[in-house]
Amino acid sequence: MSNQKLTPSQEKAWMKYLPKESAHVEIPKRTIYSYLKYENRGHLKHTAIHYYGKNITWEELFKRIDAAANAFVALGVKKGDIVSFLSVAVPECIVAVYALNKIGAAANMIDPRMDTKSISRMVKESGSRILVTIDLAYPKVRKIMNTIKQDHVIVQSATDSLLFVAKVAMKAKMKADVDYGGKVIRWKSFIKGGEHTKAKEVPYVGDALVAIAYTGGTTGFPKGVMLTNDSMNSVVINFKYCGLVYTPGDRFLGIIPVFSTYGMVCGMHMPLCLGCELVPIPKFEPTQFGKLIKQFRPEHMISTPAFYELLMNSKEVKNMDLSFIITLGSGGDTMNEGLENKLNQFMKDHNIKYPLAQGYGMSELSAAASFCVNDRYKRFSVGIPSLTTTIGIFDPETGEELGYNQHGEVCVTGPSVMKGYFNRPEETANVMREHEDGQVWIHSGDIGYMDEDGFVYIKGRVKRMITRFDGHKVFPVNLESMVSEHAYVRNCVTIGVNDRGHSQGQYPLTIIEAADGVDRDELCKEIFEYCDKHVEERGKPVAVISIDEIPLTGMGKNDYRTLEDEYVNFDYTKLDK
Repeated sequence: MSNQKLTPSQEKAWMKYLPKESAHVEIPKRTIYSYLKYENRGHLKHTAIHYYGKNITWEELFKRIDAAANAFVALGVKKGDIVSFLSVAVPECIVAVYALNKIGAAANMIDPRMDTKSISRMVKESGSRILVTIDLAYPKVRKIMNTIKQDHVIVQSATDSLLFVAKVAMKAKMKADVDYGGKVIRWKSFIKGGEHTKAKEVPYVGDALVAIAYTGGTTGFPKGVMLTNDSMNSVVINFKYCGLVYTPGDRFLGIIPVFSTYGMVCGMHMPLCLGCELVPIPKFEPTQFGKLIKQFRPEHMISTPAFYELLMNSKEVKNMDLSFIITLGSGGDTMNEGLENKLNQFMKDHNIKYPLAQGYGMSELSAAASFCVNDRYKRFSVGIPSLTTTIGIFDPETGEELGYNQHGEVCVTGPSVMKGYFNRPEETANVMREHEDGQVWIHSGDIGYMDEDGFVYIKGRVKRMITRFDGHKVFPVNLESMVSEHAYVRNCVTIGVNDRGHSQGQYPLTIIEAADGVDRDELCKEIFEYCDKHVEERGKPVAVISIDEIPLTGMGKNDYRTLEDEYVNFDYTKLDK
């Protein structure tokens, strides 16, 4: 018998934190449509979606899904087809995704904020013949109509499911410019066209394509991540058996765009399968975060770190008792330690019982791979691997798995792993690699480590490492964590700028967004002097500068790339320090 020591991914120390009944749980052999119906079969009269005052029961939701499935079949959509979407989290879009899954077709989810060239490319590459668009995005569709050559364009509106009074008010504010007629039809006309058709439900196939959702594009043109029945349902199972405190009927605030993996899986499919009352927000305005919480009083929500920064500065929740909130989840981007400290203090001051439920994931993992839940929490950690997920830390050069508390590349395996990038076999092979154990692992490109209890810590991106002329590596997140602790710093980013004294290498530059009414020059000087005293010599920033606002990506992440492009040749030698 071998005496070889188990690696952390084999030992799975984190399993001691999971409920005992979860040990034998299996992923349901169901499509996402079938699983949604199965999990909510017992409360059909309860509210499934609350849409600005309009309550849609589970019974009505399933009727809508079936009607949409009939309508898609009437237009000739069949198993294996792909339908493109340029829509947002309106009830009709949610309905359409499940309707396509019922008949074995898939949704190609495109961010309507993208430029027309990118939209055209994504539609054409998918091979779709039908496009579903939100009315406000139709002007973009008009410009590329002859290029994308769709047989039908189905137009949804944010007002379709509103109560009459709210519908009149919103229509007055949002006048959509749509050329109805011919191949361009309203959603209601589309549904009516399926009244004499009966769609058959396809049998379950685990790796059948459900949706294509695109990466953020921070490393080039966005890649289409292929999500499957198993990958999406496994995330639901992970949340269901992680110890999360929830009751069917709890409200879940859906502010993450449904066209992203994070929004589709963790912000739509997961809460709906758990029986939550979903409150979808079609167009989330970060500055309105506090207003939304005050209006809808959700028990659960997920967001990005940058949006939580805005929430803490919201006037609406400044003196509000937030004890009704059970889960405040964070993902989509790395939260630095300074922001985490401030957010946990905010939560404590506002009577939120449980600490921040910070998690880790990526589009290629159907969004979620690990998370802290309730009292299972360690400061600055992204939690333990979820039930069906295995995480290991590997040496990026040798490929060997490292031991506890050793820094390396975070790799993940399990059923939530994507099927691959759509029509990108080479890029798929680069990120999905078979290891000696015969399992296919996602190579995240993130640097981190695992402690003896199985808690995972993310220290930054391999590609965000700043390499000095002498080869020393600086992790931006370390500086960002320290600087974000300051009470007058709303947000901060550290990027690499070209070394002015050597032909190669970079130095860290820290960029801050200051609170209102603060003397920026004095604040930058104070932070620079603090870093000079407390940061190791080779990790100090060459300068600290302030800008009006740190740019965010459409998904609410700090836009490092834009700042790098703008400041890469910043001449720090001319600053008066």
